Amino acid sequence: MHIKEAYHNLTSTLTPIYGNRESNNISDWVIEHLTGWDRSKRLIHHDTSLDEEQLEIFQTFKNELLNGRPVQYVLGESWFAGMSFFVDERVLIPRPETEELVNFISNKYQQTPRPQNGVFKLIDIGTGSGCIAIALKKKFPGWEIWGVDESEAALEVSVINAEKQNTLIHLKRLDITKGVEIDSLPCFDAIVSNPPYIPLSDKLEMADHVLQFEPHQALFVTDNDPLQFYKKIVSFSSVHLLRGGMIFFETHADYAKEVSDLLVENDFENVEIKCDFQEKERIVCGKKTGASL
Repeated sequence: MHIKEAYHNLTSTLTPIYGNRESNNISDWVIEHLTGWDRSKRLIHHDTSLDEEQLEIFQTFKNELLNGRPVQYVLGESWFAGMSFFVDERVLIPRPETEELVNFISNKYQQTPRPQNGVFKLIDIGTGSGCIAIALKKKFPGWEIWGVDESEAALEVSVINAEKQNTLIHLKRLDITKGVEIDSLPCFDAIVSNPPYIPLSDKLEMADHVLQFEPHQALFVTDNDPLQFYKKIVSFSSVHLLRGGMIFFETHADYAKEVSDLLVENDFENVEIKCDFQEKERIVCGKKTGASL
């Protein structure tokens, strides 16, 4: 089978499931992963035959995609902030909205001098694949960055990605609600988190491939308390965020105002709500006030 034939075979097979545009994108990604050639090189060598090993891998990828497995998990790769991250079912697939969160933080601190207390310290709570922590470390190499997660399986993936991107960050399995576990942590100049925020009732509106393959513990919260993780993180900040430090959240668009109100109620100032590229309220941040720390 030639490269061109493989591309058209995969596209035609996937179109009934994903539609024409998405099928083309997936097929491009799969064939590039398989051959190591970008699109321009594939166009030049479109009549090159796939070898036996490539054909076997191609068929495996095709079968998994037909079963609804996301292409990022099939290939073990997701692009975020211009970097290739390893992903599988242990972690969420990084989203463009989360990349916007990283860019928002980067813009906030681009002109900010180093804090007087020494090295700037940031913690990413619920780090998952490590994409936020690693992307920020790349933008700010002098920062001391921590990534914590309750899931040991997720941390295994973040370790892989930190090594893959040659970034030195502190990764730790941690439940921020347990005082004994967090006592050993330093105080931070910034907290960032993309916590679980999708109410269970939203399941009916979600794509099957998300429900079947992505980790539910990283996605869902109960309907009766959709802010449960934001409350925990704000409580954590009362002890571990320095006065004048910033907190940054990715949120459900329906609850951005409630998260904003939560920060105001807990003595944060300069609270902002920012919209994502779809004009949905997605980012909430605030600055800690008060006399402590």
